[in-house]
Amino acid sequence: MLDNRNIALYIRVAHKDDEAAAQESMLRKYAEDNGYRDVVVYVDNGVSGIGFDRPSLNRLQNDIETDLVKRVIVKDISRISRSFLEVPGWFNGIMRYLVSFTSIMDGMNEETFEQKDVLFQLLLEHQNKEETATK
Repeated sequence: MLDNRNIALYIRVAHKDDEAAAQESMLRKYAEDNGYRDVVVYVDNGVSGIGFDRPSLNRLQNDIETDLVKRVIVKDISRISRSFLEVPGWFNGIMRYLVSFTSIMDGMNEETFEQKDVLFQLLLEHQNKEETATK
C-alpha cells in the first residue's frame, strides 16, 4: 500500500504567467497517476532560480527538516535551482532526511539519482539557455 502522506509538489517560475498553472497540472497528474492522492503544493511564482533563498523553497526545506515531507516532485531540476554548482549540496541536504525526489522531465528519482547526472543535466540546460539567448 502506498504511503500518500507528505507529498510535496514544488513549482518555480521566473516570470508570473500561466506556466505555474501548467506545472501544477503536470505535477498533479503525475502524482495521481502514481497513486499519490494527498499533496501539498509549494509555489515560487516570479522568482529567479539563482540561489536557494525563496519563500516556498524555504518552507519546503523546513517541512523536510521537520519530517512533514517525504517525497518532492518537480517538473525538472532547474525548478530547484539554476545554480548548477550548488544543486548537489541541496540534494545531499534533503537526502539525509531520507526524502524521495522525482524530476519528471529529467526522468530522475531516488533510484536513478547520481550527482553527476544532476550536474550534467544542469550544464545542458545552462548551455541550451545560453545558445537560445544569443540567437
